[in-house]
Amino acid sequence: MAFVLNSIIKIGQYSFPGGVNELVIKKNVHVIIDTATLKIPGLGGIVSIKSVINQTLSFVGLGTQQVTPNLPNSSVQTAKLFKEGDPVSIDLGYNGDLRNEFRGFVRRVNLTTPITIEMEGYAWQLRNQNILASWKVTTVKEVLTRVIQGTDIVLSPDIPNIPLTNYSIPNKSGLDILDDLKTRALLTIYFADNVLYAGIEEGRTTTNTDGTKTLTGLAEVKYNIGYNCVTNQPDLKQRLGKDNLVRVRITARLKTGKVALYEAGDMGGAIQTINMPYLRDGENLKDLAAARLKRLKYDGFEGKITGFLQPFCLPGWKATITDKRYNGARAGTYFVPGIEVTFGVKGARRKVDITYRLD
Repeated sequence: MAFVLNSIIKIGQYSFPGGVNELVIKKNVHVIIDTATLKIPGLGGIVSIKSVINQTLSFVGLGTQQVTPNLPNSSVQTAKLFKEGDPVSIDLGYNGDLRNEFRGFVRRVNLTTPITIEMEGYAWQLRNQNILASWKVTTVKEVLTRVIQGTDIVLSPDIPNIPLTNYSIPNKSGLDILDDLKTRALLTIYFADNVLYAGIEEGRTTTNTDGTKTLTGLAEVKYNIGYNCVTNQPDLKQRLGKDNLVRVRITARLKTGKVALYEAGDMGGAIQTINMPYLRDGENLKDLAAARLKRLKYDGFEGKITGFLQPFCLPGWKATITDKRYNGARAGTYFVPGIEVTFGVKGARRKVDITYRLD
């Protein structure tokens, strides 16, 4: 069976049924802002969305392009069709089986040849969301509720109850606040489209493409090396926890004035000390220390798996790897913190980050 690349890319009032030069999408649970960079030719690849309503999908490089009259007739003028804040939706796949890969907004348009459009996920809505507020006693969820007011962003129901004390926002942008919470409270903060999550890495419940959920709460992608992904995986490397002696030490001053301390890891290992000034009690220290240690020390593999657009995978999922060539040595289930999708005239690939083991 032949696999033909398909795409539905919409920016503002326009779409690109005839394909694009190059598209790169990057998402990661350790990076607050999802990004996409699109390179398109001149006018020939752009049509008005209104003119393609109820039309069938166009295969990349095939089909008759329809162009609405009175559109500009040069690349520079074509670039002016797009502006910062235009909504973006990108669906990619094979043979009409498409998955949404990105939703967000135009960040900037570069007048180059080909035209380059830089896009950001829903974090873009927090760039100009300046906030002045303070709390003697609050929670991370309450702070985030204030941050997202007036946007299309919603909070994940999986955000845990994390108390904060004496937390203030001195007229900062929403993005600055997310970055501050991420650093000071040792949180993983990221977007899944317009859903904002904060907590430990694997704490957000994800859903498989068929709507089912796994026992661990994480959606699963299965990679059989050499079958549904390329055989040569040079970026997938072995890692041994015993080679990295480390001890995580977290301290926090509680509301009683007492300093709470929690440690996890190897006695005599290199100490990584983290001070958390905003925690109101010590109930989260154990989980936070264990989560940080898990990122630093484990047996298994790390790096990237290079696959095709399918099987589909997103950050926050788990990847189960099968590789019969090495007597199952690379088999296991790993957390996926990030993905990078490339799509264009040279084909399509999905690179999936592999970190600590979940099994």
